Amino acid sequence: MSDDVALPLEFTDAAANKVKSLIADEDNPNLKLRVYITGGGCSGFQYGFTFDDQVNEGDMTIEKQGVG
Repeated sequence: MSDDVALPLEFTDAAANKVKSLIADEDNPNLKLRVYITGGGCSGFQYGFTFDDQVNEGDMTIEKQGVG
């Protein structure tokens, strides 16, 4: 039996490198990439992202190449 869990999104090496670069530009190594989904009414879901230095209860964390 495997302990591997299918992740709801794919965080590629290229994306991790870009996020690492953007965090370095912000000069705050505690930042993490927050990906979020909001209801969009008739048009469906809306997806967005921002940087956040907090991990909230219920957050799922995914780390790649030292970037979360």
